[in-house]
Amino acid sequence: MEFEAHPAWTLRCKYFADVSNAEDLGAYIISGKCPERTSLINARLIPGLMALYAAGDKTLRALGTDKGIATRTMGSELVYNLSGSKHISESLRRFGVKSKDCKEVLVAWFESSESPSEEPGDISGMVKGTEVASGDDLAQLGRELASRASAKEIRKYYKVQDTELASTGDNLGSCVVFRIGGKEFL
Repeated sequence: MEFEAHPAWTLRCKYFADVSNAEDLGAYIISGKCPERTSLINARLIPGLMALYAAGDKTLRALGTDKGIATRTMGSELVYNLSGSKHISESLRRFGVKSKDCKEVLVAWFESSESPSEEPGDISGMVKGTEVASGDDLAQLGRELASRASAKEIRKYYKVQDTELASTGDNLGSCVVFRIGGKEFL
């Protein structure tokens, strides 16, 4: 996924289903060994590509400011920006991969043509599951995200009401993108 406002940056992704080692992946993140530009995300909470794009763009915008990112790494910043919450620990707990109940995982990592990283961002080899889509085919990745997303959990975590959903033509992704973009103001 490329960013018009940040042409040197790309967000690469791989989507896995039937993941059996989410707890191990969570422990890997907590240990601090996860590459700084890499995220492991609970994919059932991403309603589509636009939400991922909005969170990635927001991460890159924060990186370019004097204030910088709110979390310790670009990978955790992406997870934080996917959330509608301003609370970092709550966002990382809900949208990250830590629980054995997390069976759908999106591995996402930033790559830069201007500042290449020495550590590999693609840690998908660690995931014990079935790869169902990758960022090489964005259309397929978008379809998988949309079809496998948990509308019930998304509505709960983003606090989407029936009237708001109806006003978007039942487009849950639009509600989520609004929350991502306006988090600081809500």
